[in-house]
Amino acid sequence: MIVAIYCEMTGAILRVTDCPEDHVEMQYGEHEGYVEVEPGFDDAAHYVDLADGQIKSKQRRDAQVAVEGLTATITGLEPGTLLAMDDHQMVTTGDSAQVDVDVPGTYPIQLVGPAWRLDETLEVAIDG
Repeated sequence: MIVAIYCEMTGAILRVTDCPEDHVEMQYGEHEGYVEVEPGFDDAAHYVDLADGQIKSKQRRDAQVAVEGLTATITGLEPGTLLAMDDHQMVTTGDSAQVDVDVPGTYPIQLVGPAWRLDETLEVAIDG
């Protein structure tokens, strides 16, 4: 039996495992649930909708980037989106975030979550 283990608080799929049916309960812990999935299931492209317990496809976000000087402002985000750049991370509390750099260049900025959004990496050119 192939199951997707998900977080019961967010709907994020945490892992996919193949085990005998009588061992499924040993595969998940507190605040986790499971849904049976087909072979080849792409957990990176799906989440569990907590309202109805169904697996659904993640959606693309409509993030926009504006650069002024050495600051990039990213809009079109949901609260709880993780932004990661180099060794720095931040979690958004609103629908936008600012990233400041010391040196002009092209920077990859990873956008992760919430559970219903596809993770993506933006290549942001900050020319100062």
